[in-house]
Parts: sequence; C-alpha cells; structure tokens
Amino acid sequence: MPTIVHRLCVFVVACVLGCASAHADDPTPLGFEDESIGSPGATWFVTTPGWAAALSERAKHAGERGALLSPKGEAAGFGNLLRSLDAAPYRGKRIAFRSMVRVEGNGRVQPWLRVDRPANVRGAFDNMQDRPIMPGAWTAATIEVDVDADATGMVVGFMAMGAVQASIDDVTLAIVGEALGSQPPSPPLPLTGDALENVRAAAKLVSCLRFFHPTDALRAIEDWGPVAITVIEAAEPASDAADLARRLSGAIAELAPGIDLWVRTDGSTGPEPRPMPEGATAAVAWKHFGAGRIGGATNPIYRSVLERVELVPDMSIVGVTADVPLGRQVMARIPVRVYADAKETLPHGTVPAAFAPGVRRPALSPLNRSTRLAAVALAWGVFQHFYPYFDVVATDWDAALSTALATAATDADGGAFLATLERLVAALHDGHGSVSWADQPAAPRLPLRLEWCGGQLLVIGTCGDAASRVSIGDEVRAIGDHSVDEWQKQAAERISAATDGWLRSRSAEFIATHLAAMGASMGPAPAPVALQLRSPDGTEYGAVVTPTNECFPADATRTRPAAGSEVAPGIRYFNLDGSETAALLAVLPQLAAAEGIVFDLRGYPGQAAYDLMERLIETPSQSARWNVPIVTRPDRVNLAWLESGRWNLVPRPPKLPKNVAFLTDGRAISYAESIMGIVEAYRLGAIVGSTTAGTNGNVNPFVVPGGYSIAWTGMRVLKHDGSTHHGVGIAPTLPVTPTAKGLAAGRDEVLEAAVELLSKGRAAAPR
Repeated sequence: MPTIVHRLCVFVVACVLGCASAHADDPTPLGFEDESIGSPGATWFVTTPGWAAALSERAKHAGERGALLSPKGEAAGFGNLLRSLDAAPYRGKRIAFRSMVRVEGNGRVQPWLRVDRPANVRGAFDNMQDRPIMPGAWTAATIEVDVDADATGMVVGFMAMGAVQASIDDVTLAIVGEALGSQPPSPPLPLTGDALENVRAAAKLVSCLRFFHPTDALRAIEDWGPVAITVIEAAEPASDAADLARRLSGAIAELAPGIDLWVRTDGSTGPEPRPMPEGATAAVAWKHFGAGRIGGATNPIYRSVLERVELVPDMSIVGVTADVPLGRQVMARIPVRVYADAKETLPHGTVPAAFAPGVRRPALSPLNRSTRLAAVALAWGVFQHFYPYFDVVATDWDAALSTALATAATDADGGAFLATLERLVAALHDGHGSVSWADQPAAPRLPLRLEWCGGQLLVIGTCGDAASRVSIGDEVRAIGDHSVDEWQKQAAERISAATDGWLRSRSAEFIATHLAAMGASMGPAPAPVALQLRSPDGTEYGAVVTPTNECFPADATRTRPAAGSEVAPGIRYFNLDGSETAALLAVLPQLAAAEGIVFDLRGYPGQAAYDLMERLIETPSQSARWNVPIVTRPDRVNLAWLESGRWNLVPRPPKLPKNVAFLTDGRAISYAESIMGIVEAYRLGAIVGSTTAGTNGNVNPFVVPGGYSIAWTGMRVLKHDGSTHHGVGIAPTLPVTPTAKGLAAGRDEVLEAAVELLSKGRAAAPR
C-alpha cells in the first residue's frame, strides 16, 4: 500500500460561538475607600480564626487606602476576607469580579466568587485555584462567571494561604454581557473499536500541538477545550486510517498548516522534508521547565520558554521534527522547531474565531459527551509529556487513556465523570494527585471517623446517632451489603497514592464520605446504613447509623500533649503538625534542657519544622534533591532535569539534645517528607511509627473542561543520596502500628514506644 500524505489545507470552522451584544455596565466599586472592614456588621469581614483585616494606606494600589489581610502573629490555617452581595441586579448576566492584589511572604492568595441558588444549590464558582497570586508585585486578578437567573445571592472574597500579608485594592464588579449559559447536554454513547482508536489519535495530536508546535497561532490559544472538542468530533467517525488522517488534517489545517499526517506502511518514512520557507530568518522552539503552558498557572517554578535562534548558512539546528504515532498506523510529523521571519512563524497559521482569545463561549458542561472526552484528552496529555515519575510507577498510561475515554463517553452526569477522572489520576500513583469539582453536591457522610490500623478499619470518632451505638476502637467489618475489603478496593480505584500508608490514610475518610454514604442524599432524608462491627474483645454486633451533614466526628484518639510538656521524666514533647515558629520559640528553653525530645510529625507541619531542623543540625545542610523536568520533545524523549531550589540550612542556637525521636506515618506527605528526609539523611533522631506517603515535590494544578480541577506532582524529588523517594518514602527505624485495644483504651502506642526508646537513651545517633 503506498504512503498516503495529506498536506494540510484551510479548514473553516462551521460554527462560531457568538458574543453577547449587551454593553458593559460601569464597574461598581466594592472597596476600600468607603467600606467598613473587620468590625461586627462591617461590609467586609474575616471568617477565619487567627487572621485579621484592616484598612491601611500601606495596602493601597490607588486612592487613599486598601485592605491588608494578615495573620495574627503566626499564620493559622488560611485567612478569608469576604462580603455578601445582592444577586438581583446581576441575574442572567455575565459579570467580572476584578481586583489588584500584592502578596508578601511565603504563600499565595486566591480571590474567589460564589453564586448561590435556591435550596442551598451552588451556582457559578471560581476560586482561582489554577491561577493563584504568588508573592511579588501588584497583580491584576479577574474572575468572570455567568450569574444564574434564579440566583439568590453572591459572595466574593480573598483567601490567603501560608505566612503571607495580602494587600487588596481596586475591587470592582461589572456586568460584561448577557449570560451565555452552558453547552446543551448530549446523550451518553458507547465508544469502542475503531471509534475509540480514532478519539485516542485525536487526543494525542491535540497534546502535541499544545506543547510542541510553537507557532504564533497555537501560542495564542488560551482555552484548549474547544480545540480538543473540534478535533475529537472530526476524528471519531473515521472509517479507516486514510479517512482518519484526512479528518485530523482538516480539523487542524487553519491552526497548524506546517504539520503532515500520513498512513505508515511497511518501510514508509513519510513525506519529504519541507523546504525552508522564503523569508525565514530564525527558528523557534519550546523549552518547557515542567508543565508551564497548562493555563493560568503563576507558579514560577514551572515555565515555558520560547527559544529563538537566528539563522546562519548551513545551520543544522533548524527543521527539527518529531514523528509521533497517533494510532491506526497514522503518523503525525510535528515540527518542534519552526521557522520564523522578523514578525511571525512560518508558514502562517490563523486562529479560527471559535478558538480566538477573548471570545466569549458557553461554559463547557460535563453533561456534554464531547466535553468529557476533551477533558480526558487534555488531562492525559499533560501527564503524558510532563509527569516526572513514569520511570518508577507501574502503570500502563496508554491503556489508562483508552479506559478513561470509554468510560467518559457513557458517564451519565458530572458526578460519574468525576469518578472517571479520579480513576485516571489514580493510575499515576501520585500522592498529590486528586480531582475536585466545584459543582459536586455535598452528600451526608457517615457519623464516624475511621482509621486503618494494620488490616483493621477502626472507629476513632463518632457523632450523631453513632455516638450512642458505636464505641471507639471497634473494628468496622461491613457497611451495608459490602465488606470493608470491598469498600477499600473501590476506594483504591479512585485514590492516587504512591504508598500503602497514604492510600490507607485517604481511603478511611473516603469510605466514610464518598462510598458508604452513596445515595444517602437522593431522597428527602438520608437513608440509614447498617454496620457490622467487632469490639476489641472479639464481640461482634450490628448497628444502624444515619449519614448526616449536621455534625463532624472528632478524633477521640488523637489528643496530643501540650507543647513542651514533660511526657516522662526528662522527656519533652512537641507536635509539629500545623505548628508555626512562635509555638516552637515559646518552649525552646524547656526543649534545650530536656534529656530527650519527641517531635510529632504524623501530619503536615508549619514553619516550625524548618526552624527546628536548623536547631538540630551541626553543620550546614541541604534538603532533598528537587528536579524540574526539561521537556523539548513529545513523550518525554530526551528528557533532562534542572536541579534547583534546595533548602540551604545553617545551624542556629540553642543546641538541642541528640536523644530525639520523630513520630510519623502515612499521613506525612510533601513538605512533611522534606523535613523527614533531612532527619533521615543527617541521622537527626529515631523515626518511630510507619512509612510516610512517598510523595514530594511542588504541586502544579490545572483545570479541564467541565470545571474539574486536577492536582498532581510537577517535579521529581530524589533522596539526598540520589536514590528514589517516590513510592518509597521515609521508613521508620522503629516500626509501630497502633492496635484496636490501644485505641479503645485511649493510648497512643506510637508515642509510648518513642518515650520508652528515649528513656533508655537509644534514640541518639551520630550526626
């Protein structure tokens, strides 16, 4: 069979989504020249403990004053400054919430807007999770949403996370047009056989265009959802390989006229190389430091740089291409370095009006089948080219694409599609991997707090009707008609985890919230759920509990000693989970005078953990090796790494004793593992408990069509000696697993083991 080549021709998009003709209203100022702030009854108020807001001349961007949102002393959790608004003037309108924000310190700020509808139904929502404002100069922030016709109210605000001060000014709200609403829903239809292969090919092509063909037209695309939908819908009906190549060519012709598609036969090498266009004076190529082109992200760690090289005679650097197999023997030749003249890339491409930046389009809805397929394609493509751990995780990522596309095609609603995306991300085995959907309705949860102890799922907290029917320390054996093992298997399919410890720490809560209460919110009242339990003495019994949103079960087993308290003669305790520097400084004299110290890191630390390391080390030290992938070609070919950003720690007084133990387990992830990695590498103390989450590195979130936000690890972290950390974690030097009897008796067996070790002077290690 001869090679079939399609030179791309002009493709006219059949349907251009229109813009509203309404004129924009003058912006309504929302602060802070004439508004009150902070005090009871104020226009703007803070809802989070440990934070305060005040009007300040220092916080102004224009005018006389702005709002300064800051923690009271050390940061506690996150700060939230907000105000409520009447929705009536904005019903059925497209609105823009704008502000200027400056962030100082270590953290981020996210403006947010929420529309409320009747019966506690949430309307439009955007919290800028995919485009947070990072420390630096004044930054303009804009949120645009459609206000539902039945909106009952609106809330706008600013979330500050970390040890930051947020200056906020020039806050306005404006009508920018009529609400366009969402795409029309489309019926679920199976995607199998050749049609599935066609859509897979479209998904691969779109991701290559997005990240590796650096033309002016493609760089102008801000929203890749409509592009992915167009290419997928063009490809799905293809009857054979030649038809698929022809359809894909037509779908991208206007955007990318420099790409060739052909059907590969035995011995075929594709079309002849294209000659250098007349007038070319340079060549340009993408150099990605991590996934820097995933839309709106402001994290400076990840960036995409367009490298331009001026041409000289006989340069071999130009004309670089990548031949990418798309499927069904269709190949795509992607110029990853393209020619350019003084003004633009060559050959010239144009952005169809349907994809043009600034064009308003109906919101992409997960009730539309094509939107779901596009969301899978775009998410898969980000990971395919930038996920840094495919060399250490056991997964068939190509098969994951097929499974996710086939399931997405038949998902009945947005909730079902959320589970599909969760399963896709779970295949990465990335502890940072998660999917959230702003429109997911809140369902009642079991009135239980659960935790895995070995192979047992134990009750560690109760509320509601469970408080009088279930005892702390009892083992849950079955929920409804399914055993706990069956529930755990279902949970594991939707939880991304690199280690069993993180999987179990996540799945215990997942079972209580997502699975066991499934369907409980569908009727006028939550349906009771039958439990089978076993007490520590072996007695088995049944109990019926009612899922609820009215209470949240506290952890009855995790009462921690006070900071600096003496837990045994000469042994002091400090809980690093959430603790900031002020708390550590307050008890440093007692810790320095102790014979031994227990530091508790069964969770996520605050700044105190970093400051503590500098009081334990005896020579200048560093954190683990953080590596950002340098990506220049599809499918991670020729992948390189940039090592940067390691902490450089220096010893600081007072000197603490060497007889130290750290408590940790599978809940310790990311920053917690950076701390525990230093403890492990420099032998700063015994490690008591169980293995950490085995996931470290900066998170790089992005949003896919339908409003789903996906978090994942964008960089590779190696241990100090260069060995693998991902999926390995920090292992204990003294493994300890809590027991049902211990929990029922209110004992902290991990802490007890550490105290015993310190009392014998066995935790000290040479540093």
